[in-house]
Amino acid sequence: MSQLTLILIIVLFIIILIYIVHLYDKYLVKEINKYENRLEEKGILKRHFTKKNKEK
Repeated sequence: MSQLTLILIIVLFIIILIYIVHLYDKYLVKEINKYENRLEEKGILKRHFTKKNKEK
């Protein structure tokens, strides 16, 4: 295996790893938003800096 092949494999692995972390981060942000909406509907999360997404 030449140096160039090894470097390309390592760079490709790093790019794939970054993409997987990015997808997981998007998933976590979506789940956190769902959780905060549930807490806000229950009345538990009523801090002054929360934004009202839905008008009641």
